[in-house]
Amino acid sequence: MYDQQSRRVADACIFALGVAFALFVRYCYRDVSNSDFSYYTSHWYAAVQQLGLKATGTDVSNYTPPYLYLLYLVSSALPSLPALVAIKVPSVVFDFVCAGLVYRIVRLKYRDRRIAMLAFLAVLMAPTVVANGAVWGQSDSIYTAMLVACVYLLMTGRSAAAMLAFGIAVAFKFQAMFLAPCICALWVRGRVPFWTLLMVLVVYAVAMFPAWLEGRTALELATIYASQADTFHSLTRNAPNLYAWLPERFYSVLVVAGLLLMTGIGCLYVWLVWKSRAKLVPALILKLSLLSLLLAPFFLPKMHDRYFFPADVLSIAYGFYFPGQFYVPVAISFASFFAYMPFLMGHPMVSLRLLALIMAAACIPVALSTYRDLQRNEI
Repeated sequence: MYDQQSRRVADACIFALGVAFALFVRYCYRDVSNSDFSYYTSHWYAAVQQLGLKATGTDVSNYTPPYLYLLYLVSSALPSLPALVAIKVPSVVFDFVCAGLVYRIVRLKYRDRRIAMLAFLAVLMAPTVVANGAVWGQSDSIYTAMLVACVYLLMTGRSAAAMLAFGIAVAFKFQAMFLAPCICALWVRGRVPFWTLLMVLVVYAVAMFPAWLEGRTALELATIYASQADTFHSLTRNAPNLYAWLPERFYSVLVVAGLLLMTGIGCLYVWLVWKSRAKLVPALILKLSLLSLLLAPFFLPKMHDRYFFPADVLSIAYGFYFPGQFYVPVAISFASFFAYMPFLMGHPMVSLRLLALIMAAACIPVALSTYRDLQRNEI
């Protein structure tokens, strides 16, 4: 009994040191700035400081209002924080939320808490997790946390709560729709009732309501994502995907072809799950979820370097859940992290075409493993 208690104390101390180190790393990067802050987020934060929630009724930001709500909360709770630090606070907070949810997923498999604690720390210290929020000041950890919550809730059979989490994710970033093939597949298998899908629209409408009260039109709020899609005209914005290998001069043709390609892949994905008699156990749902988060940004055109972030995080849970494929999160994290370098460092450190090959190499074992489970695990 004494040895067991001593082990628990030692584990708690090591875990606390790991968390403290993760916080220290983020503290070290608090003053790192970039052009996104100079041209965008600094102005958004200044607007919420000056106007409060009334800023959400303006077009100061091309993000949906929920992100401005968070910036408003930070500005109200911590008014003396420098703007550069303040805009990183929500991201850092949700880094820990992501880690906690990965902990919960890994705990579904292992009785030993120490394995889940390692997964928690692995998320906090993952290169892209640190780089995305603490260094870059981006907000991808926010919607990613909601996506990971959705996956965890689907794994535990709570479909209504899962769709609530998914709706919140969609309200923050349209890239949350990368999980849509998985959700559609679970719907056709009866795992997700149709009425819960309607919650996504309700949650989005509720999230937009305060901004509408502040004067922003319903049409503008409903079409924010459509206007975002027209912002950049390039096949890939440093995303390590299929389009790193395709010529930019065929942009117009390849954008349409890419959308059709992903539509076909999504339909095949849903059809394979629908025709399978495999039991939708938590392990299979995790595989389906990660595969969905990989396929969408890999085969869709006009993707950004940060769009593999949800896969970065969920792949860590995948690696702990299936330790025989530990190389999957390593490859995904490597490709995703070095895709950030042209923006963060001003020049590429690894060829984008090579990174795309590495990402493809990470997708293949996940796809094959998922397909085998769909064929083999019969009820």
